[in-house]
Amino acid sequence: MSEPELSVVIPAYNEAATIRQTVEAIERYLNGLGTRHEILIIDDGSTDGTAGAVRELAGRPGSTVRLLQGRHLGKGAAVKQGMLEARGACVLFMDADHSTKIDEWAKCAPWLRDGYDVVIGTRKTAGADVRVHQPPLREAMGRVFTWLTNVLLTGSISDITCGFKCFRQEAARRIFSQQRLDGWGFDAEILFIARRQRCRLKEVPVVWADHRATKVRLLRDAVGSFLELLQIRLGAMQGRYPSPPEPH
Repeated sequence: MSEPELSVVIPAYNEAATIRQTVEAIERYLNGLGTRHEILIIDDGSTDGTAGAVRELAGRPGSTVRLLQGRHLGKGAAVKQGMLEARGACVLFMDADHSTKIDEWAKCAPWLRDGYDVVIGTRKTAGADVRVHQPPLREAMGRVFTWLTNVLLTGSISDITCGFKCFRQEAARRIFSQQRLDGWGFDAEILFIARRQRCRLKEVPVVWADHRATKVRLLRDAVGSFLELLQIRLGAMQGRYPSPPEPH
């Protein structure tokens, strides 16, 4: 089979209730476009029936679904595994709950074709449509995290944690091969690496809806993510994120 045009990477932890619906929606959309694709589900050590549901999807005739399994290390570890396994010319990672629908890909693909290395969804610029908001405290903490990330690491990105990020394959391999964090701070880390790698980065406003069955434990994960920002900053000072040589 020829290499896929697009790989869709989905980290999944205890998503048995939603994963089939999400995968089938992705398949309908991409088949409708005629896009050669693969769908990689990375089971992050689920304790429900997630892996079994994905095996059923992968076992259908002509299926492009692949199941990757690992220990429960965190969303960052699952995304990294999938991004480095992906074979597509472009690679998109998105959330298993389909909070940003696959049809938002149509807004991102032209920018990748135009030469951008990284195209990320944003809920925080003009044109974005947040149809179901997070609880106020979570939104406020998200704003603080974005501000801190920009101050410490990335400079001027409006939405660090939107789970809809697209990469040209070569950029994905460079970025995710340097990723070190397994937890929620990985979004900040990969965007920091993209900046260090001098990737062309574009933000695209997307439609997004919160799903209240979140895996986030607010206080613990907020403290952990802040500490991970400091870990990234320290790692950069120690040379753990090498940047390419300056062009002559």
